[in-house]
Amino acid sequence: MPEITSPLLGSINNGLTLAFNTQLYAAESVYKKFTYDATSTGTDEIYPSMDLIGGVREWLGARVEQELGNHTFTIKNRKYEQTIGVKREDVEDDKYGLYTPVASELGRSAHEFPDLLVAGLMKNGTTTAGYDNQNFLDVAHPNFDPSGNASTIANYVAGGSPGWYLIDNSRMLKPFIHQTRVPFSLTARFNPDDPSVFDNDKFLWGTRGRMNAGFGLWQLVYYSQQPMTQANLLAGRTAMASIRRPDGTPMGIKPTLLVVPPTLFAQSNSYYVNSLIANDPANPTVLVENLIKGFFEPLEYPWLN
Repeated sequence: MPEITSPLLGSINNGLTLAFNTQLYAAESVYKKFTYDATSTGTDEIYPSMDLIGGVREWLGARVEQELGNHTFTIKNRKYEQTIGVKREDVEDDKYGLYTPVASELGRSAHEFPDLLVAGLMKNGTTTAGYDNQNFLDVAHPNFDPSGNASTIANYVAGGSPGWYLIDNSRMLKPFIHQTRVPFSLTARFNPDDPSVFDNDKFLWGTRGRMNAGFGLWQLVYYSQQPMTQANLLAGRTAMASIRRPDGTPMGIKPTLLVVPPTLFAQSNSYYVNSLIANDPANPTVLVENLIKGFFEPLEYPWLN
């Protein structure tokens, strides 16, 4: 039975921290492909409403000032944690190696947590308001005709099929925002004289982070619960291209990313790479010409499951 000393506990801590960090920084998070990643410096962050402004105009006379919007929206940071306890007996009996994969899973959970936050936004977008006070995914967002007259446009089509998202991720601004005040890290409480160690006979390792996610530009996403057919994908593309600024000029939105749950990934990939595809779910053996080959890069997002 090893003696529980500071060097031994330090060695255990180094091993668990390494396992945690290996998974925490294993790969780039999926959400970053279509989410604006912001650094937060306080309790919350205030963003301009992102109301549409007019395009570039010929300079005749004085400048025409355009405001970003008449109101703002706030994303408030929240605090998150996950903690494991290592029994003192396991250290005494030289079984602490069993906790290395547990620390690894802590790192993986912390790595994937922003994806869970963003996926939660996506799932609730039809019932949660964005900056224009409409539901973020809605059938009546404000829009304008070529003359600048007010109208409405939808970035959501209801239905009974698994949902899919068309996204224009070519711009710095994105349809979703993830902000980080304090990134996740692993902290240990393994001093034998610590009250929690003395009272519970356990050494503790825990993660802590402060962050949150919120909605960005609704114009850059289109959500459909209709079957994922060529016609419906093209309808979404056309709708996004029809969004205009207050002066009537097109925003020039062009979706190139198709975000789907695992159940739709094989089909979305076939649209992207195959020249012939089974477009009608009711007749999967009938192949037709793929008119949208290469249009929408498929992105499987498991957290939408």
